[in-house]
Amino acid sequence: MDATALVERDGAVARFSALVLDANAGRGHVLFVSGEAGVGKTALCRAAGELAARTGLRVRRGECDSVTTPAPLGPLADATPELAELLDDDGISRLRLFRQLREFLAAEPSFLLLEDVHWADEATLDLLRYLGRRIDDVPLLVAATYRSEETAGTHPLLVLRGDLATTEAVEHLELRPLTVDGVARLVEQSGSPLDPVAVHASTDGNSFYVTELLAGGATSLPATVRDAVLARAARLSPSARDVLAAAAVLGQRSRLALVQAVSGATAADVDECLARGMLVLDGDELSFRHELARLAVEESLAPLARRRLHATALAVGRSDGELDDRRLAHHAEQAGDEAAVLVHAPRAAARAARLGAHREAAQLYRLALSAAAPDDVERARLFEALAYECYLVGAVDDAHAARTSALAIRERLGDRAAVGVDQRWLSRLSWFLGRGEEAEARATAAVATLEPLGPGAELAMAYSNVSQLRMLAADPEGALEWGERAIELARSVGAREVEMHALNNVGAATWSELGRPEGRVRLVHSLEMALAADAHEHVARAYTNLGTGAMSLHLYAEADAQLRAGIAYCEDRDLDSWWLYMMAWLAVSDVEQGRTEDGERHVRDVLRRPLVPSIARIPAEVAAAHLAMRRGDDPAPLLDSAAEQAHRTGELQRLAPVAAARAAAAWLADRRTDVVSAVDVVWDLAVERPDPWVLGELAWWSALAGRPRAVPADVAEPFALLLAGAWTDAAAAWEHVGAPVWRAIALGLAPDVDAARAGFELADSVGAPAVRLALARERHARGLLVPRGPRTSTRANSFGLTAREVEVLALVAEGLTNLEVAQRLFLSEKTVAHHVSASLRKTGESTRARAAAAARRTGLFDEHG
Repeated sequence: MDATALVERDGAVARFSALVLDANAGRGHVLFVSGEAGVGKTALCRAAGELAARTGLRVRRGECDSVTTPAPLGPLADATPELAELLDDDGISRLRLFRQLREFLAAEPSFLLLEDVHWADEATLDLLRYLGRRIDDVPLLVAATYRSEETAGTHPLLVLRGDLATTEAVEHLELRPLTVDGVARLVEQSGSPLDPVAVHASTDGNSFYVTELLAGGATSLPATVRDAVLARAARLSPSARDVLAAAAVLGQRSRLALVQAVSGATAADVDECLARGMLVLDGDELSFRHELARLAVEESLAPLARRRLHATALAVGRSDGELDDRRLAHHAEQAGDEAAVLVHAPRAAARAARLGAHREAAQLYRLALSAAAPDDVERARLFEALAYECYLVGAVDDAHAARTSALAIRERLGDRAAVGVDQRWLSRLSWFLGRGEEAEARATAAVATLEPLGPGAELAMAYSNVSQLRMLAADPEGALEWGERAIELARSVGAREVEMHALNNVGAATWSELGRPEGRVRLVHSLEMALAADAHEHVARAYTNLGTGAMSLHLYAEADAQLRAGIAYCEDRDLDSWWLYMMAWLAVSDVEQGRTEDGERHVRDVLRRPLVPSIARIPAEVAAAHLAMRRGDDPAPLLDSAAEQAHRTGELQRLAPVAAARAAAAWLADRRTDVVSAVDVVWDLAVERPDPWVLGELAWWSALAGRPRAVPADVAEPFALLLAGAWTDAAAAWEHVGAPVWRAIALGLAPDVDAARAGFELADSVGAPAVRLALARERHARGLLVPRGPRTSTRANSFGLTAREVEVLALVAEGLTNLEVAQRLFLSEKTVAHHVSASLRKTGESTRARAAAAARRTGLFDEHG
């Protein structure tokens, strides 16, 4: 065991030891190990691997490198060579592949070390996400090292860390540089005459720099770690330095025979590098002791020498099949061989895409485009492939630019079918970018281009695309017209996925816009077709529209069931863009149902991401704004952001919730003019495309601000009752819907002071004190009696519980369920749930039993009989 791995690492070694024991006992973990380059991550983890092996764990190791585009699942291919056929199976789905990888790794107690995952491909990071969520019950310890300085900003690894932040089986260990005492121990062990304080000052305690410096026998301090490495390399013979040069160009780890073939060196030259500690032999592979050493050697090469080595590597790799297309493309690029780039880069990109490494696929398609001839068919295909990969990773601007370039080439070549496909794709991408008018124009152009070519799947998809845009624009008649046309054509040509897509559009428009139950039936049919075909995106879209459709009708139980099912499906398959959108809508559902803590958690789950699509950010920010304004905090920054994004879409479904939230915030802040202004922004569009719930809410806020409006269509019953001043009936209607804040408003405006007090208490119970204050102000303005603060019974207890909350909690203490409490007190189960939630918040306890116990300890139940 390398002694340097353990210097000042006692705590880290102890943690590793505990996790190794857990793995042997069948409790898995993922441990992220971070620190600057050269701080000792690899040395520590390899020492941990030795410990794991001694306790009976099977040790597997894979690494990422920065020499070329990361290999799809490259570290796993290194660690599990037995699964080469599985990784090369073109027919395997990613979910099945990940399941089989997990089963294989968990077949025996194992330690999997993945090094330098800051360079990992997208598929490897997705696999880490998959394992992290499913590792707690398998005998597997995964350690993943990364450089903290390489993962700033929106690095995908930070997104992964955020996704797994609340997963108990995932931990993080950060290594710090050595102290002066630690450096002194190493200096003493080496017998070096150097001053430890000076060595520490020169190296900043960087473990690799210190050991490299001491291994070279230096009597003076080199300026950088690069100088220390090159000083050691300079002591080698010229032919041994050729071995180092070839190894540096080939990458961190390469087969011995390949290094010898590229360098032209003998076994004796390789032995010299090994004896001097410049390279390490592991089986039949050569590697540098650290990537910093490889980089130092590579950067020292003259440009022409480096180019010659790449050309030799390309020739050797192509002749004996030693290298894959990804590395061959890299060597071809570095050698200036454009013809070879065009052969190998697209192949490598296609493999990366198949394995789910879409970012890496995009890089490889860009590499191929750099070598492709202008205006030819192949260049158009490459742009289209690049556009799709960019679309999949959320780089929609790049996807739009690539597809636009493809369209220009297709138009010059006169390929009308391909022109229509590109136009339809640009419509979709424009919608994602919030460019509503451009999306409509491209959609119309695609239909006009494809119709003269006759029936086909692409024309059916163009029809369905128009249907989708009409559905999103709250135009159900247009959505039905184009959708039915798409379904008929798709069935006639056997285009099953187009049929799923169109059924979804028609179902969503019929159910959520027109309120007709047969729409839900068609949505469910679309879902069932997609599940049977394992068509992931269509499944996710069906769950999304079932959930959001139920939300638009205020059918909360249905919405929650569909959104949670969709979230679970997407989480299992790591479909994060759909997961984000449904999670944002689940947060909206939480907020509307008064589940304050759940809403806050789900909002955080969405907004903590560094890159969130506008369509997910808008509902999440609106939900967060409602939570803020109810507490009495300023929601303006959230609403300004949501309004800016919603305006770009031009869609009522985005604009109306923002306008309503602005109106609510203005009312809570007693800015009646701003209430009217907020409604004015979207009123004409809402009248043009009437939705009973949207019109009702906008009309209500306007009336509450003293500006009643003529409503040209029916509004939802709870709002109609509010507008009519039927406060008790409105409260009952809102209780039936399950919206406690709206029920609190209805009760709070009732002339009866006891009803108003109940409304005030309900507002408090769901974490909305600002609503109670606004209601008190409104009652005062209307000349109604204002309940004076909490009841005496509320003030008398240290937790500030209302009498009803104490009564509910006392029954909970007896072991009754919410339903049983509701039956005992003649309340609804939802009302009881709100009282329990308020009791948890006020007592500061996490469970019903703990809250009841806290109340009992303070004698609260005795005081209140």
